[in-house]
Amino acid sequence: MDSHLERQQIRWNPRPRTRPGLHLKTEKLPFQRPLIAGTQFAATALMVAERIDLKALSGFEVIATSPFTVKLGQGGIAAVFRYGAIVLFNASKEEKARLLQALAAHASGPGDAGAEETAQVQVRPDEEEGPAGSCIKIKNADRLRLQLIAEVMAKASMLSFRERRAARDFDRIEPLARDLAEDGRFSAKPAELLKAAGNMLLAENRLNGRAGVLDRPDLLWDNPGLSGLYARLEGDFELHDRAQALDRKLTTLSHTSETLVETMRYHSSHRLEQAIFLLIFVELCLGLYGHFGQTIG
Repeated sequence: MDSHLERQQIRWNPRPRTRPGLHLKTEKLPFQRPLIAGTQFAATALMVAERIDLKALSGFEVIATSPFTVKLGQGGIAAVFRYGAIVLFNASKEEKARLLQALAAHASGPGDAGAEETAQVQVRPDEEEGPAGSCIKIKNADRLRLQLIAEVMAKASMLSFRERRAARDFDRIEPLARDLAEDGRFSAKPAELLKAAGNMLLAENRLNGRAGVLDRPDLLWDNPGLSGLYARLEGDFELHDRAQALDRKLTTLSHTSETLVETMRYHSSHRLEQAIFLLIFVELCLGLYGHFGQTIG
């Protein structure tokens, strides 16, 4: 009983936080300092190549590496992705031109100017974060939020790039399928058929292997508080639905390419069988001619 009363009389006075760093507010931490001072700025995603060597960015001030984010010099920010996409924030024409010039010598494969995604980013500390029409509202233009927007817009641009490629592949495959349906023959040369089949298989491999459209960005594992913003952005840009639709198209193209190759092989083997049969027939005729010629002589 006495011990119970003694426990009730205990009074705890917390010690002041004298250890360095414990008294700092989270707003002052480096990853939450705004990288862009304005309250509204443009964000643009471009597909400049099929692959980018990040060594091209050695002349820029690096902000982060996943994704690779650099300062452009006059207030602009750029995120660069290995699969050929770049995302520009508050970048002037001069900054954009300088970045593209630096990447030109370290990029491989053609890009696509039509695969562009644009948005206006608005800094609204008192409003809910996420897309609102053609704008994206965020509470602070810090590194993590800009990187998250860059991840989503780069994937959307890459999907547009692959969708346009798939549409061109369908346009190329349609005449071949029509020829095969009408008279059972191809008007294209075997080399052209193999090239078309290779492009289809390569497109499917690049979608599944390089960009990881449906993968969560790595920064979300250490910053789960941004998951809501990412989910709203992913839904607004329809990444999941577009990736599934594109995957179905690429699967169809892959099956079509396999059918074309097998049909070409069948025609080649059929022609080879005809050539062998013709050679055997000619050899038989020559043998009979020689036999009967000697008999008559």
